[in-house]
Amino acid sequence: MTKQQDMFDERYRRVLKRHRQLSRGYVTKLQKNGVIVHKPIAHVREAMSFSTLLLPFGILFVLKAAIVTVLGEDGYRQQVDLMREGGFIEQIGAVFMQIDPITAPLAQLLSHIIG
Repeated sequence: MTKQQDMFDERYRRVLKRHRQLSRGYVTKLQKNGVIVHKPIAHVREAMSFSTLLLPFGILFVLKAAIVTVLGEDGYRQQVDLMREGGFIEQIGAVFMQIDPITAPLAQLLSHIIG
């Protein structure tokens, strides 16, 4: 009985998903065999959502805060200063790796968590 219920639930989820897709707009097409098919219109918003952009930046800030926590602020600044003296790519990296207003509180929080 549970297998049949699982199969029904899966079909129901697919129908709801399809309904949500078609509710945002669709195009009707006639296939070669004479069947009429409704295709959802692809929107740019679905491909690039806010959370899709926010997640990588959040991960980078947390990793940078972890490095600041492990090295200490002075050691981290020394490493960034070494990067500033390097080549062009290293200088660009030094600009991005500076301690910013987001990294500093995260580093303090991580230092309290880690101990």
